[in-house]
Amino acid sequence: MLDIIVEKLIIYAQNRLDLADEDVFYLRNILLFNLRLERPYKGPLNVSEIKAMKTPDSLLNELREQLKDKPFIENRRIEGFVTEIMGHLTPIPSAVTEKFKKLYKKNKVAATDYLYDLSIANNYIQKTKIEQNVQWRADFEDGNYLDITINLAKPEKDNKEIAQSLIKKDEVDEYPSCPLCIENVGYGGSYKIPPRENLRVIPLKLDGENWFVQYSPYVYYDKHCIVIFEEHVPMTITPRTYSRLLAFVDQFPHFFVGSNSDLPIVGGSILSHEHFQGGAATFPLFEAKRRNLVKSRHDKRVELSIVDWYNTVVMLKSRDKKRMIETASKITEEWINYSNPELDIEAYTGDIRHNTVTPIVRKQGSMYTMYLILRNNSTNEQYPDGIFHAHPEYHNIKKEGIGLIEAMGMFILPARLKRQFTLIEDAFSNKKELKTLIKENEDLNVHEQLIKHLEEVKKSSVEKVNYHEEITKYVNEVCRNILLNTAVFKNDKDSQQALNAMLKNIKY
Repeated sequence: MLDIIVEKLIIYAQNRLDLADEDVFYLRNILLFNLRLERPYKGPLNVSEIKAMKTPDSLLNELREQLKDKPFIENRRIEGFVTEIMGHLTPIPSAVTEKFKKLYKKNKVAATDYLYDLSIANNYIQKTKIEQNVQWRADFEDGNYLDITINLAKPEKDNKEIAQSLIKKDEVDEYPSCPLCIENVGYGGSYKIPPRENLRVIPLKLDGENWFVQYSPYVYYDKHCIVIFEEHVPMTITPRTYSRLLAFVDQFPHFFVGSNSDLPIVGGSILSHEHFQGGAATFPLFEAKRRNLVKSRHDKRVELSIVDWYNTVVMLKSRDKKRMIETASKITEEWINYSNPELDIEAYTGDIRHNTVTPIVRKQGSMYTMYLILRNNSTNEQYPDGIFHAHPEYHNIKKEGIGLIEAMGMFILPARLKRQFTLIEDAFSNKKELKTLIKENEDLNVHEQLIKHLEEVKKSSVEKVNYHEEITKYVNEVCRNILLNTAVFKNDKDSQQALNAMLKNIKY
């Protein structure tokens, strides 16, 4: 019964969402009105059971079930209605900010934990669904590793679709302009943007500008946050980018922060709105060893080295923010104008720029570390999707742009793979004939190379094959090879000499 669910939600909100006793009548009446109820439930409830809940999952499942046959839901999706209810139960934005600031003064980690826990408690982060993602670690003989996740929530995007979002349209301004805009706080949703009544953000000042921070509803890694510029302007990489990133880790030294590149193919999925991503995770890149120290004329206050990693990463270490910004800016400027036809690196095609960087910043004590991942989005006849993008033979696993998260060693793979891999594994375990399976599931055709690989393993093996393990090993190698594809300076002698020469050419 809906009236019982209302009372359960109120108890839950008192326990998990800071609902004050004096606000109970107010919230109860809002919920009664929204659910077309005339009076509240007065009977007994298992209060201790509700207080033990860490997420609202079971309550919301009850609510969804009760809403199925209600006529007032006819023109609305149930999930949108559920989000609206949770938005009502969540403290208003100013109250969230006030509590965050009070906690921040005493303990910065406690403040960010508060916003994270609130985002789980109000169902903005759907923790139970996220825990269903398939995750594993891929270790390699060279000492590096990758974290790999099959994400069951995030839809796949096409690089051409992402690039198209940068083109200005001669149509009426949309509201909100994109899913990252500040106007999404409390927004009821549309066919393009999901409902966000339960979204809460914290305003920030970065380098004197208005920004805000929120958590990602997908939570790809520990405390995955998005740091967003208040104005709807396209992504850029400039000296001020580095100043903003350093300003963020000064305020939240327990988080890393990074920016996707500002160009299609090598950038993120939203290039139309300036934003960063951060969090508490330790990425594989952060644990990679240094390949060599770059000995040059650069100021000794900034240590410059090349990281022993699959793509091309220059690492800067310094306690001097100003010198780090200056050094990073000079490297970026040199790279933006760098061409080397022998390595397929072209800085420009006419006026179209191809070179950019993906910067990431960490702070440990008083020491700042900045990673500059060199990127290039050139295309040619052989690689129309990008010379330094995942090559076509790997698109069955990952065809989207390789952004900040993958470049640091964490692969977010599409949900379709879980079903596809299960079907292929079942077929090779003789549960179903392979040709029949592919005929019934045409999308398996993209895995021709994987299927050939498994057939070869089956033929050459005298013992029973663990096909799940073989598929995992195949995916591990594909992900590593994709990162190698994105390296603008390959890990061979000539390429590394060219990289060192470019860095030594810079007047620091």
